[in-house]
Amino acid sequence: MVSPGEASLALIYLALATSLAIPLVQARERWVTGTAARLLAVTGTAAATSSALLLVYATQSGPVYLHEGLVSHNAFTSAMLLLAGLAGLFVLWASGEEPSRWPTHPAFYGLVPLTLFGLYYMAGAADALVFLAAWLLVSVASYVITASPGDKDSRAAAARYVLMGSLATLFLAVWLALHAGLVSVESLGNWLALAPYTASGLAVVAGAFLLAGLGFKLGVVPFHWWLPSVYARADGRVIGFVAAAAKLGFIAFLARYIYDSAAPQLAPFLGVLAVVTMTYGNVAALTSRDLRGILAYSSIAHVGYILAALAALAYVKSADPASAALALGAVAVHAAAYALAKSTLFPLAAESGGSLEGLKGLARRDPHSAVSAGILLLSLLGVPPLLGFWGKLFIILAAIKYSLPLVVAVVVNSGISAVYYVTALREMWSPEGEPRIPSDSLRSALVATAIATVALGFLALALLPAFTP
Repeated sequence: MVSPGEASLALIYLALATSLAIPLVQARERWVTGTAARLLAVTGTAAATSSALLLVYATQSGPVYLHEGLVSHNAFTSAMLLLAGLAGLFVLWASGEEPSRWPTHPAFYGLVPLTLFGLYYMAGAADALVFLAAWLLVSVASYVITASPGDKDSRAAAARYVLMGSLATLFLAVWLALHAGLVSVESLGNWLALAPYTASGLAVVAGAFLLAGLGFKLGVVPFHWWLPSVYARADGRVIGFVAAAAKLGFIAFLARYIYDSAAPQLAPFLGVLAVVTMTYGNVAALTSRDLRGILAYSSIAHVGYILAALAALAYVKSADPASAALALGAVAVHAAAYALAKSTLFPLAAESGGSLEGLKGLARRDPHSAVSAGILLLSLLGVPPLLGFWGKLFIILAAIKYSLPLVVAVVVNSGISAVYYVTALREMWSPEGEPRIPSDSLRSALVATAIATVALGFLALALLPAFTP
C-alpha cells in the first residue's frame, strides 16, 4: 500500500512532468494553444497543491522523510507548501486568458508548477546541496516568470530582480562555505543547527550571511531596495505569483532554520529587523497613490510582522515548546492571509492600471469585485473576524512572551497601515470615476479568495494546531 508521503512525492513529480511538457508540446504549434498550456499549468499546480495536502495529513503523526532522509517535511513546512499551491491556483484563475496572449506564455505556464516543485525541496531540504539546488531552481524560475509578459517594464523589473538574486545567492554560497567548516554537509541531522557552535565567531558570521541572503529574497530592510521597483513595475499577474507563492518557500526555510537552531541570541537581531522592516514598509506605503506601490510596500511590512513571530520563536524555542508552536502557527496563519490577498490583489492592480484612480467608483460599477477586494484589504489590515486578524493576534500572543516593545510596534504599525488600506477602500466606494471593470476570471477569483479569507477566519483556531510540528 502506498503511503501518503510516497503519494505526495508522486504528485509533485506529476507537477514537474506537466511543467516540462508545456515547452515540449509548444514546439509543435499545431498541437497546442495557449488554452492547452494553461490547462497543463493548472493540472500541474493542482498536483503540487494535492501533494502538499497529502503531506499535511501525513505529518500530523510526525515528520515525513523522503529520498532516504535528504528531504523531511513537518506540519509547518507542508502547510506552507499547501498555501503556496493554493496561491498559484488563484493567480492562474485570476489571470484568466491574458497570459496566453504573451509571446512567452509557455514560460509563464511552465514555470508556475516548476517553481512549486522547487519549493517542495527547498522547504524540506535536510541536506545543504539539496537546498542549494532548490534555491537556484526557484530563483531562476522567478526571474523568468517576472519577465514573461515581454513588455519593457517587466523586462526591466526582471533585470533588477536578477541583480538582487545574484547578491542573495552569493550570500548563500558564503554561508554554505563557512558552515561547512562548522558541520559536515553530509550530516543530515544537524546541518542547520546553530546552537552547538554558538561559541564560535565563525558560526555567527555564517548565520549573518544566511540571514542576509534570505533578507534579500524576502525584502527585509536594509535588503529591500529592489522590491518596490520590481513589484510595482512588473505585471501584477506575475508578481502575484512571486509575492504570494514563491516567497512562502523562503519564509518556510527561515522559520525552519530558526526552529532547528534553538539559538535565543538570534531574537534581539530578528526583533530589531522586524520593527525596522514593518515601520519602513508602512510609512513608505503612506506616500504612494499607486495600488501596486501600496501592495509592494505592504509586502515589506508583512514580512516585518512575520519576523516579529520568528524573533519570539528564537527566544522561546528551548524553554517553552508550547509558545514556540504558537509562534510557528502565527507565521503560517499570517502567511495564509497574506498569500490569499496578494494572489488576487496584484492581478487587480494590473487590470485597473495600477493607480488608485483606476479603482475609483468600482463599487458602483462592479460591487462583487469591490466587496471582495475590500475584504482582502481589511484582512491585511487585521480586522476581525477575517483571517488576517488571527494572524496578527497570534503574532502578538507569541511576541508578548519575548518583548512588550515588539508587541507595541506590531500594534502601532497596524494602526499606520489603516491609513492606506482605508484610502484604497474609499476610492473603490467613491461615487465618481469610471474604473476598468475586472474580467470575469479576476472577479470570480476575487470572490473565491474573499470567501476563503472569511471562512478560514472562523476556522483559524481549529487550524492552528495542524500548522505546527
